[in-house]
Amino acid sequence: MISSWDTTRERSKYHFDNKTIDPLYDTVVRLGHITPNWQHQLDDIMQNADAVSWRTRGDPRKPSRPEEELNAEEYDLERTGYTKDMKVTNMNWNIPDNLQAIADAFELDDCMTRIHVQHPGQVWNLHMDKLEKWNREDPSTVSRYMIQLTDWQPGHFWSYGNYLFTGWTAGDVTTFDWQNVPHSTANAGHSPRVTLQVTGIRTAKTEAFLKTL
Repeated sequence: MISSWDTTRERSKYHFDNKTIDPLYDTVVRLGHITPNWQHQLDDIMQNADAVSWRTRGDPRKPSRPEEELNAEEYDLERTGYTKDMKVTNMNWNIPDNLQAIADAFELDDCMTRIHVQHPGQVWNLHMDKLEKWNREDPSTVSRYMIQLTDWQPGHFWSYGNYLFTGWTAGDVTTFDWQNVPHSTANAGHSPRVTLQVTGIRTAKTEAFLKTL
């Protein structure tokens, strides 16, 4: 059986040494801050987000991922003790206009925008992203940005390699080296963690926008 983890690990430049902190990889890249204007919408966003597994995490309005890719991901889940249908997060694809405007400001080509609502007990297990499909000729042009929509609470965390990211405030904008860094996120707290995620191909206008954060 093909393993998604083994395949992405082979292409990665990460050191995979749990006793090493390499500042190039064991980190989150902090880009800046966007003033929140969405607090009044959070209840609706959370209520309208559906629980998803690895298999069902994609945009329901678009074709599913290739079966081979899904099987490789589920193989990794089961061989490490998870169930293949475990709920990793809740997902909301209905983006309010003000949040869509934030996503649009990144000026990404072929942009995908979604909202993650990770509830207590949900875990997105350690993995590496496969975003090269956005631009197979030059995957380095692809970026994924996270805009935190809620303040950090105890029990919320993201891991990037051997670094644990905590303590954010609503509006913080981050990214990471998706091609190389294994990462995960979990909610062991008492309240949902809500994040706007924007993915696509960087443009010159993207770089200009990032300088304004």
